Amino acid sequence: LADGRAHASRTTQSSLESAPTGKPSRWVNPDSGHSGSVTPTRTFKSSSGEDCREFEQTVTIDGRTEVAYGTACRQPDGTWKIVDA
Repeated sequence: LADGRAHASRTTQSSLESAPTGKPSRWVNPDSGHSGSVTPTRTFKSSSGEDCREFEQTVTIDGRTEVAYGTACRQPDGTWKIVDA
């Protein structure tokens, strides 16, 4: 599962940085067969002026798909950090 998290994390970072709202970015781990997607659903500025995005994340493991929702804000170093909404 840790390897699946690495694939998901890379996809989440690039999706939040460059994918248009509503466009899913998909990932697949060829070793495990796990897959998923990240879809930005809303872009906004936080109260402190950071660029933030809400997103939907799906992960499919052994044919079961789980959906999670989150919010991430862009940090000064350019990375996206998941925050409590």
